[in-house]
Amino acid sequence: MTIKALNPIAPFWYTPRREEGDPHPTRFKIKGLNGTEHGYIVPELIIDPIGRNISDIGGRGIELALAYGLTDWENFANGAGPVAFNPANFGVLDHALRVELAWKIITASHVQPEEKKT
Repeated sequence: MTIKALNPIAPFWYTPRREEGDPHPTRFKIKGLNGTEHGYIVPELIIDPIGRNISDIGGRGIELALAYGLTDWENFANGAGPVAFNPANFGVLDHALRVELAWKIITASHVQPEEKKT
């Protein structure tokens, strides 16, 4: 078997679970991580005591996942109006949403078994 380079992972629009069914949902454009970016996040993953499963991700890991994998948003506003996409504005995302987006970015970074065969 030959080792293959990672294929670029195309960005895609993601609608958070709490927005599903909304006629004008807030959506986030995310992309999977490349090998270097993933390497910075892996140490931030929290492994269960048995050491077999990832049970959580630390705050720094969430921050890195968003910095590397969140590329845009739409229909995102607060009481003052629309919030422009800018990494400086990532702090206005509530914690639960930050965690959901980070996990979506991390899972989008893994090549599916059927893709590995090609």
